[in-house]
Amino acid sequence: RRPGTTESPYPRRWAALAVLACGLGLVVLDGTIVGVSMPTIIRELGLDLAGAQWVTSLYAVVFAAFLLTAGRIGDFAGRRRLFLFGVALFTVGSVMAALATGGGSLISARVFQGLGGAAILPSTLSTVNVVFRGRERAAAFGVWGAVMAGAAAIGPLAGGLLTENIGWESIFWVNVPIGVALIVAGLAVVPETSARD
Repeated sequence: RRPGTTESPYPRRWAALAVLACGLGLVVLDGTIVGVSMPTIIRELGLDLAGAQWVTSLYAVVFAAFLLTAGRIGDFAGRRRLFLFGVALFTVGSVMAALATGGGSLISARVFQGLGGAAILPSTLSTVNVVFRGRERAAAFGVWGAVMAGAAAIGPLAGGLLTENIGWESIFWVNVPIGVALIVAGLAVVPETSARD
């Protein structure tokens, strides 16, 4: 039976929620973590004002522009497949950003991250909606919302600590092991769902 039916709820749904919540947190965190590091990035990469604005805003622009399209793709192609693709794309973008030597390469990396984030967020929400039922669904959405709010608040603090103690590249490198772990865990515990469910 399909995961999330009232007859047989998916047995690893809470583990799946943990993986999906971590993916969501990664996306939201990256939207706020860069701002605090921008003075250092501007200085070390020699960015002008326009370049700095592109680095900080392009992620959100690309993310918002492709969010609905990505969600629709996930409905038919499979939400776990979309989630894993998004995490992989986001991780690649993070590596590109960490290795950036100028404004152009960093801006390109942010496009990849934005596309990855646009694939991750709707796949997490749709999967939670299908896998959970009744009161458990309300609790799962509560966790989902709390992670979104918490990650947004943690981002500036984490960005400042990492930049000051390690370097601005670390705000992107930290995404790589998390992304790899999410792909492995996602394959193990997140069920595949689609609009047919």
